[in-house]
Amino acid sequence: MDITSILQAGQLSPMRPAKFTAPADQEQTTPGCSLDRMDISQGGRQAADLNLNGITAEAFMEQVHQQLGEQKLEVNWNAAVDPDGQIWCKAYFDSYVSQATQFRDAAESAIKSHYAGAYQEALNSPLGRDLTGQLNFLAAKYQCSWSDYFDASIPAGERQWTYTQVRAMLTNTGLRLNDPYALKDIHVPTAEETSKTARQAADDKISALVQQAKAAEK
Repeated sequence: MDITSILQAGQLSPMRPAKFTAPADQEQTTPGCSLDRMDISQGGRQAADLNLNGITAEAFMEQVHQQLGEQKLEVNWNAAVDPDGQIWCKAYFDSYVSQATQFRDAAESAIKSHYAGAYQEALNSPLGRDLTGQLNFLAAKYQCSWSDYFDASIPAGERQWTYTQVRAMLTNTGLRLNDPYALKDIHVPTAEETSKTARQAADDKISALVQQAKAAEK
């Protein structure tokens, strides 16, 4: 029924609700739906490229099972080799710690080399070669401006760093790894750089395991 043509003909007033009643001979024309049958429109059949008109539910499910059986489902290999992510996490932290350790070792070596002369001078302190005499000489040369041993030719910042690092070497305590003088030629990696490298190492670990699993499946 063309509702537009009816409205144009003035057969319905816009202020009065219209009620359409289907003719008696058009009522109950929809066939009853059987529980064991599935009917879809022609358009639906064309879209799905399946002729399901009048197909029983059992036959439809059989077709579905056959199609699924013919499809090769893609395996999530990452989940297969590392289901809980523990391998990836361990590889990540192992790489992170390894990078930190390598930097620490390189930095400590550079610091000891940079202050080797000052360290030897302190070991042979004219104020005594025991630890007390060595530390007193160190303080006299690098901190006490009134001392006869004070070296004013060294810039204040470098003097303080020399005192700090050589004292740590004498007492076998932790060296400062942010020394701008001893580490000027060494790249200090940022946390972001270290994390990026660790993520790549973890990804590479999982990729290697996936390749092994794929090879074993063949």
